[in-house]
Amino acid sequence: MIGVYVHNRGRGHLHRVLPVVSALRDRGEEVTILLVGPLDETVRPPGTRVVHLPADEPVGGGVGLATRLRAVSWIEEAGPEAFWVDSSPAMTLAARMTGVPVVSTLQPGGRDDEPHLLGCRSAARLIGAWPPGAHRETVARAGGHVSEIGGVSRFERRDPEPRDRRRVPRVVHLNGAAEVGDHRFWRAVRTTAGDLGVAEWLEVGGPDGVWHEDPWPELCSADVVVTGGGQASVADAACADVPLVVVPGRREHGEQDATAGALEEIPGAAVMRYGDGPTAVAHAVSAQVDRSLSGETSGIRARWGIDGAAARAAEVIRTTTRATVPG
Repeated sequence: MIGVYVHNRGRGHLHRVLPVVSALRDRGEEVTILLVGPLDETVRPPGTRVVHLPADEPVGGGVGLATRLRAVSWIEEAGPEAFWVDSSPAMTLAARMTGVPVVSTLQPGGRDDEPHLLGCRSAARLIGAWPPGAHRETVARAGGHVSEIGGVSRFERRDPEPRDRRRVPRVVHLNGAAEVGDHRFWRAVRTTAGDLGVAEWLEVGGPDGVWHEDPWPELCSADVVVTGGGQASVADAACADVPLVVVPGRREHGEQDATAGALEEIPGAAVMRYGDGPTAVAHAVSAQVDRSLSGETSGIRARWGIDGAAARAAEVIRTTTRATVPG
């Protein structure tokens, strides 16, 4: 049996974990998810057990003591063969102290603090949810055995829906579940883009949009997708395989900036920054609309390694067991 820890804060982590859990279940593995936060039961992979952990988070984020103690208690009781921790050094360390082999998800960016590096050293295997070579400095800094498996998307197995080519081109902006953010910036982008001839702009989430728990139909209708630099949102946008505009959000350790930097070398992905200003971003969106009208796809789905990524992650986890890792 395999245990999986994930916190559902911002939804991105859960969106990455669930496809991998489904791939583990497809391979006959029994899986229990240890979850902080809510779970829509309609998305739980069939046959998967869920244990809800207390949301005891210290000031500044991270994993609180009560959360770790409950997870350790479950590990001691259940005795999993392996434990996958999605991006938490504190939980990685807590789980490893029980003697269970731990696989941890590696975050891109500039983290060189000791808790992060100690968590990397404590994990038997590290998963990088990006294509090989995208984050060489991050991999070198981690110092452990990193499996770069490609971008994991919840839409990998979904069939694309046909686009209506008779309508005007549509820009779809994945703007997050929270009703906060840089709404003035994006209002200025939309206004300028409209002046440049971008007639149809659909906001998914954010202060001015409507949140869709399942935005696949909206992505399938897109001729251009605008997104932040979160790993889950980039992977989901890549599934549409249309030209992208990526504007990374500000994060303490530069995770989104690092992902955006890796995308800059991919044809069809225009990377902009908030510092460029809304006018420059609007011009980038307009240019990507022109690219889409010319019949170009972004090529990012293949370049970002979407297809098969969840299965590759599952193989890393299921082959890292008590039988293969010294205690």
